[in-house]
Amino acid sequence: MHDVFEEQAVSPTTDLIANRLATETFMRSVDLLNEIVAGNTSHGLLLNALWCQHLSSTVLPRRSLILPKEWNEPMSIHRLARALRLPYPTVHRYLSVFVEKGMAVRTADGRVEISPGLVDGRIGETFRRRSLASVSRFLVGLHRVGVLAGPVDILEREDGLSPFQRDVIFRANMESVLINLLLTAEFYEDLMVGLFYKLVSIANIKHLSEMPPGAVDYVPDSLRRPISIYGAAKALHMPYETARRISKRMIAQGHFVQIGDQGLIAPAEAHRRLDGSMTLRERFRAVSAGLEQIRHAGLVFTLPGL
Repeated sequence: MHDVFEEQAVSPTTDLIANRLATETFMRSVDLLNEIVAGNTSHGLLLNALWCQHLSSTVLPRRSLILPKEWNEPMSIHRLARALRLPYPTVHRYLSVFVEKGMAVRTADGRVEISPGLVDGRIGETFRRRSLASVSRFLVGLHRVGVLAGPVDILEREDGLSPFQRDVIFRANMESVLINLLLTAEFYEDLMVGLFYKLVSIANIKHLSEMPPGAVDYVPDSLRRPISIYGAAKALHMPYETARRISKRMIAQGHFVQIGDQGLIAPAEAHRRLDGSMTLRERFRAVSAGLEQIRHAGLVFTLPGL
């Protein structure tokens, strides 16, 4: 386990549930982005980035506590490509598609920004509402397992948050999603591979409500439920052949194990190899920074024991 909450002294069951909530919330955000861009995850990453740029100029604080400092200023296409660690021609091509579809607009100085029509229209409002519901469930869930302390009752009421508070929380969530997408792409050297691994690993343990007796850090492989390649591909809006190719590569690397004709599991040994990375510590810091940014909405959430 030991993922975004690895630095806290929590019980194995609390660790299991907290990390599952974190990963499920992240993957749900990816899915919401994919719905807008017809399943193209690379387009989703870029749309996320443009939205974060828009929010940095419209929602306090002006300087992000989550993203690196280069995200605090308007970006040319070249700077955006560098920040996303993508080739300039690729970003330029994607942005041209966005402009053609009315999802983005070109500025007088040559930059590309998210379209106000998308942000303020039906698609944007639906995305924002569902994103806020998702992050609210995440925070309430952490509170219920004792990881988070703070005024979660305001998140459970339909009219509990003011428009300003919703703006701040939405921005914090969008920036957290972006940093986690970038970390995923960096650690697995391919965004789709990383997302595929996360989806399989969380699907394997979704049925568990507590850590099995005797297990301290990782769920035994015998209790992990396989997910089919087809099921994983469908969940990620990914072509089956792409999923099959990724699966073959991950099996060869020992990150997946094929369980007969039932599907894939990410074994405990794979988690042991991967959990020692600095990338996971960066994810933990992103969660902490997100909670700090939410303080600007007058909501003080803390991770007890830090």
